[in-house]
Amino acid sequence: MIREESAEDNYLSPTKAQPVSQTLDQSRTSTQRAGFRVDLQGLRALAVLLVMCYHIWFSRVSGGVDIFLMLSAFFLTSSTARRIARGQRPPLLDGWLHRFSRLIPQAAVVIIGVVIAAWIILPSTRWLELIDQSNAALFYWQNWYLSDHQVDYYAFNTAAASPLQHFWSLSVQGQIFIIWPLVLAGSALVWKKFFSRRSFALVAGSAFGAIFVGSLAYSIHITATNQQVAYFHTGARLWEFALGSLLALALPWLSTLPEKIRRIGGWAGLVTVIGSGAVLDVQGQFPGFMALVPTVAAALVIAAPAPRSWANPSGLLSLPPLVKLGDLSYGMYLWHWPMLVFYLEVSGNEKASFLAGAILIAASIGASWCTTKFIEKPAIAWQASPSFSRLIPQAGFKLIVQFAVVALGIGVASLPVLAWENNVEHRRALAAAQTDTDNPGANATEDWDPSPAALTLPLATELDGEWQTPGIACEGPNAPEDKRIHFCEQGGDFDGGAPDLVLLGDSHMQHWSAAASAMIEEAGGSWILVYEPGCRYGSDADRVDETCSDFQDAAQDYVADLAPQMVLTTASKTVAAPDAMLRSPGEQETLVDNYAEMIQPLLDAGSRVIAMRDTPRYTYSIPECVDSNKGELDNCDGSAGYALNSVNPVEQFLDSKDYGNQVVSLDMTGLLCPDGVCKAVIGNVLTYLDDSHLSKTFVLSAKRQFATSFKEATNWE
Repeated sequence: MIREESAEDNYLSPTKAQPVSQTLDQSRTSTQRAGFRVDLQGLRALAVLLVMCYHIWFSRVSGGVDIFLMLSAFFLTSSTARRIARGQRPPLLDGWLHRFSRLIPQAAVVIIGVVIAAWIILPSTRWLELIDQSNAALFYWQNWYLSDHQVDYYAFNTAAASPLQHFWSLSVQGQIFIIWPLVLAGSALVWKKFFSRRSFALVAGSAFGAIFVGSLAYSIHITATNQQVAYFHTGARLWEFALGSLLALALPWLSTLPEKIRRIGGWAGLVTVIGSGAVLDVQGQFPGFMALVPTVAAALVIAAPAPRSWANPSGLLSLPPLVKLGDLSYGMYLWHWPMLVFYLEVSGNEKASFLAGAILIAASIGASWCTTKFIEKPAIAWQASPSFSRLIPQAGFKLIVQFAVVALGIGVASLPVLAWENNVEHRRALAAAQTDTDNPGANATEDWDPSPAALTLPLATELDGEWQTPGIACEGPNAPEDKRIHFCEQGGDFDGGAPDLVLLGDSHMQHWSAAASAMIEEAGGSWILVYEPGCRYGSDADRVDETCSDFQDAAQDYVADLAPQMVLTTASKTVAAPDAMLRSPGEQETLVDNYAEMIQPLLDAGSRVIAMRDTPRYTYSIPECVDSNKGELDNCDGSAGYALNSVNPVEQFLDSKDYGNQVVSLDMTGLLCPDGVCKAVIGNVLTYLDDSHLSKTFVLSAKRQFATSFKEATNWE
């Protein structure tokens, strides 16, 4: 009986067969049992195999997850609605414990395995993110975590796959497993109070129909306006669950349709399920109306005739290998993604070959078999064990055991996460205890002898604090009135006059702001930083982005009106990799394409312009490289001759113009690339916080060198 219950309502859970509602429109006294359909186990297996194949070999999504979500609501609604139709109470607490006690054991094992593997294999730049994701996955909040963090310009490693990223769908499903019984219980209450003479399916169907329409409309809207958030948003996925519930309620009526029509629809649905991932832009257009394609296709398969015959889709889907894989499909889904992520990390490959992918699939099946046999089945057997009936009733004992399984799974999985967090805190404490002699950065002398035990700063787990935003938000007369300027900081002593220095540009101007602001404030002056991430001031090429175009126009007017004594801009632009013509990054370094025209209004306002050379860029993350090459830091260094043009484009530009001292050049390459080698670590300090932005710790250590170079270039005192 326990296995039958888990078959009814577990998402991808290992079961022998799937029950289908046949009596939802019958009276409360009906006790007719639903039949089991082995072919729906085959449909589960097919869906998970599609997910795995598309993930591993094509770096795409297949629509299989949408089918899983729909199926989970189908089974939950089938079992609960039959119970209500027979006059029994809808399960709430016992229903929640029943489902989560079957989902959590395998999920906890996977989370433990991922935490241990990530701690050993992945660079520490990703630890904090994975610690947060481990907790989010364990408590069914992963989809909201991804929604909140994937759209942040300053978020780290958004391009690097997380081994726990696939838990987003399980989180959505877990949230629905809490909400759906409440909807069914509410429908049951309305049915008993007002519509007891009518079919319960009609009342519940009205509720789920409203959810379907509202959620689908919202999903279409948010997918069109913010697809990245929509993909993980529970509200944009509710309609997929509602579709499964509507199918469960309507299946008795659908079963009365001619078999030939249902058979044709079933085969058409099966072909669509298999091919939709290849044809549709699942990753870019889901879960809007396009997600109707795989979910409706799966609904057609479910509505097809159930007898196992080669004339029906059930004949194919009931093949023993598929049914057996259906038993393991939950674990297969859990294991395949972290295995893929760790394989790519260790191998250094961008994609898995056919052979490697086949091995990963086989390994996922093997791991699923192990966790199903040795983790989930014993947990289920424990829940089914006899109670001490004289002391605790069977129902009460079962609830206690189910609660214990949930609590034990969460508790055991939390232990390695807590240990990981404690390790991070210990490293923070060690770093805080270090002295300036351990991490002199740019102030390291030739005879400086680093301590072997000293940690390199900033810690790779602390990089989110390395973005430079000195001072306070611009206020008073310095506050931009134009709303197209989003980022503005100020500092120093404003005496009512124009600021001494305005730093104008993008994040590559921002990453010098700690040193520049310190220089100005130490001299008793004032400064303003106005910038837009990813928008190089003066670049027509960047104007393809409307936000950047608006910023450049607004910032030009804003700075010209301020008429500061000096304006510091980044005048050249570097790249990280060779282009299609195989030109090196250095050969591609050039002056910002519309620089002369964009600085002219600033010059007309009486400001001096300091044209700064851009910093070198890398094709890899400096902190991750350093973390992976302890003791061999030279592996992370770069060549100035490769990364930068042999002739500074800013100097060439000034040689061709007659600006006099009104426009001068500032080049900090010598600081970053002493003797032509662009160093990843200087004085036991990371020079970069990623692949192209300087760390605040290093820039602050170099504020004296920056001030010296600045004053030599400008003759400013």
